[in-house]
Amino acid sequence: MLHANREYLKNSEELTTKKASWNFLFEQGIKHLVAEKEAGFVNTKHAMPFTKEAFQVEQELQIADIFQRALLVDTFLDAQEKYPICLQEHIASELTYLKSAKREGGIGGWGYFPDLKELPPDVDDLAQILQVFCKFYPKDGFKDLFDVPIETILNDQANEDLGWETWILPKENLTKEQQLQYEWIHKAWGTGSDVDVVANFLYALQGYDKKRFDTDIQRGLRFLYNKQHQGGWESTWYYGLYYGTFVSLRAICYGKGDKQVVAKALAFLLDSQHDDGGWSLPEQPSDALQTALALLGIEIASRYLEKPIDLKWLDKSLHFLVTQYDENIGWESCPFIKMPMGRPSGFVHTILTYGSSPITNNFVTKACLQFL
Repeated sequence: MLHANREYLKNSEELTTKKASWNFLFEQGIKHLVAEKEAGFVNTKHAMPFTKEAFQVEQELQIADIFQRALLVDTFLDAQEKYPICLQEHIASELTYLKSAKREGGIGGWGYFPDLKELPPDVDDLAQILQVFCKFYPKDGFKDLFDVPIETILNDQANEDLGWETWILPKENLTKEQQLQYEWIHKAWGTGSDVDVVANFLYALQGYDKKRFDTDIQRGLRFLYNKQHQGGWESTWYYGLYYGTFVSLRAICYGKGDKQVVAKALAFLLDSQHDDGGWSLPEQPSDALQTALALLGIEIASRYLEKPIDLKWLDKSLHFLVTQYDENIGWESCPFIKMPMGRPSGFVHTILTYGSSPITNNFVTKACLQFL
């Protein structure tokens, strides 16, 4: 009996040790992401009603999954590069889907709700899709998908603050549909340079053609420097400080930007960790999504500054993510995208929210991959 108890305790300790590893969490995360892909992204889709009284829609319930699937395939690409796993078929089919979802006519591009005429193509969707195309295809194989909207952004959407508008519309000769989109930008969606969008776009531009767009990239980096606040970057379209900080650091470090800016951001991220090893939205308990985003920012900044991460300190975050893991779903849904309604009037009366377990799984998996 004593021998059996010792064996049980030994096996239990080994299982606990295995679970408390970045490798184990990565494998669980990628398993859930592959299962979500094979199930048709049923838990990833963002559904939102738009009434026929106000919008020119055939179906009042509009479905979005383009941006989400671009995020997931990006993690598939990173996983296949760093880990002995073959995801080639999944990646190829997703890129085919993203290509098919491009807007027809005009400047092309992608809209978050692809069938909502009032919503223009936007820089954030374009940036996310451009990133995954750059990782998979030779550049000359997809220029026709991106060059026109990119030139429209850089030439027609530039703002005095050195950023660019989020919505992709030409300045002149608008089509009837573009005129409709222009009206809704000024009625509902809002204008101005959004830090989270500019940062994502800058990173994509660097992966696409850093030399060709160097002047625009340097301009955008100055925009990010100017928008840093107490170490971090706030987002317009995402909850919390850690998504904006992650994508800003990624753009700055990839662009070999100002190390003092990066050091300030790294200090902010390290100092804002909670005692349980996680990070959170303001005045909320730690959650897996904010923790993953913070860890991604820390890894990028530490590598760029050549500062090693204390492994004992990092273990706190590992154990926090272990405690949040559920074998059935992975990590639970957390608030991710926010859509502030009423921006043009200066009074945000409603914030529409999107989050999903697959999106949380995606960022946790991507973060775990960095620490294998």
